[in-house]
Amino acid sequence: MKTLCPFFKEDCHGNECVMWKDEKCLLVSYLQYMSEGDELPEEGISPSGEGTEREEVDVPKWLKTSTPEEIAVEILEFKKREFPEEEHFFHSISHYYWSDKGIEKYQMPSDIQMKIEKAEMLAEREIRRDEENQRKERLKKEKEELPSLVSQCVDFARMNNLKRLTLSDVDTFVMEKDLDLMHETKRAIYAMANVKLKSGK
Repeated sequence: MKTLCPFFKEDCHGNECVMWKDEKCLLVSYLQYMSEGDELPEEGISPSGEGTEREEVDVPKWLKTSTPEEIAVEILEFKKREFPEEEHFFHSISHYYWSDKGIEKYQMPSDIQMKIEKAEMLAEREIRRDEENQRKERLKKEKEELPSLVSQCVDFARMNNLKRLTLSDVDTFVMEKDLDLMHETKRAIYAMANVKLKSGK
């Protein structure tokens, strides 16, 4: 059974998540420490009491000199190149991008982390805007095909001796025709086809 991530509202990605370390979620572990009233370990001391050295991270020159806007453009180009037709949750795209760059963003200095967060915010906003534009364009195209689809669905109903269509009937019609339609279009077919069936036209 998959575990729901309370932060991203989707299934836990385990080792694929940037917040996953030593078979544990760092965010959940942190909250457990806080809820139990424990103090966080001092820097350089692990929860088990063993000493650890803070790893020094070299920030690549390109990351130091790039603006958030330039990084956002790179993230968008990476998404189009690596996942041109697939829809992914943005934090997965971001994870793959930084992994490809060999960057552990949570080990970066705070000013670099802030730059990264702003870049990701800009990129995610652009991806959402692009997805919404594609959705509107697809709905517009399907709306133009609606009269023909409704007519075909009415024929389907009559061939199967159906006086009234259910949403399941419409799903069956769409599947038999091997169509890929948006939910809004199927609802419109359902309503309009039933009107035609009722009128006998």
